[in-house]
Amino acid sequence: MEAEELASRWERLHLSKEESACFHVQQKSIRDDIRRGKYCIVGKALTEKGVNSEGFRITMSQIWRLDGWVTFKELGDQCFLIEFQKIEDKEKVLSGRPWFFDRHLLTMMEVDEKESIDGLKFCFEPFWIQLHNLPLSVMTEDFGEQFTEAIGPVIRVEAKADGRAWGRCLRVRVAVDLNRPLLRGKWLRLDDKQHWISFKYERLQNFCFQCGILSHKGKGCLTTRNAQQGETLPPAQFGPWLRGQPRNTNIFDSRRYGGSKGGNNQQTG
Repeated sequence: MEAEELASRWERLHLSKEESACFHVQQKSIRDDIRRGKYCIVGKALTEKGVNSEGFRITMSQIWRLDGWVTFKELGDQCFLIEFQKIEDKEKVLSGRPWFFDRHLLTMMEVDEKESIDGLKFCFEPFWIQLHNLPLSVMTEDFGEQFTEAIGPVIRVEAKADGRAWGRCLRVRVAVDLNRPLLRGKWLRLDDKQHWISFKYERLQNFCFQCGILSHKGKGCLTTRNAQQGETLPPAQFGPWLRGQPRNTNIFDSRRYGGSKGGNNQQTG
């Protein structure tokens, strides 16, 4: 149920005496063996069609390659409560995001035992974003943090210990807002020259080419639905060119040779 609908219905209700009485939970009554929230996450597949539960369990278990067991409890609305035997497995899954099932984004949230499942808001998901066409002079950790704030909260910038991040592109891990169109890039002015800095999203799969939203594709798009009712479909403003090839090697895996000691080639960093 949408939050607005629930709030509207609540305003019209008149509670009875029994309904108005508040039940207070004693902390000692909470069993220790059910305090497993730190081992759990809730995952939601952003798809307009239903999810095959058994296929989801088998596929994700194989992809994650965990050391311990994992269980999946279906919650409805393409949501699953996922419990891990080992906290290390849970952290491995969270740090490896984004994950996809059948090319649809699987957005995740950690479980807070004091909150209800219905109260969870799936608003952000971390992606590695590549910033292309940057002048070398601004390819730094500080610049990456400031320049990508418009996308969402910055998690980290791939850079060396001294803050430099020279290479073909600058990689920034950002919590992308799932309710806003993907940013395709931004203008940068350096001295008298303007540069268009294009963004590419690593491991990006299904998303809407009309409006750039990650949470739907095709039928769920208002622009597409209007076109089906007779309106002219405008040219797509987004496309597969927003997908970035994941970098499997560290761009800073460079070698420095020579130096003052002995003149022999030495690997120093």
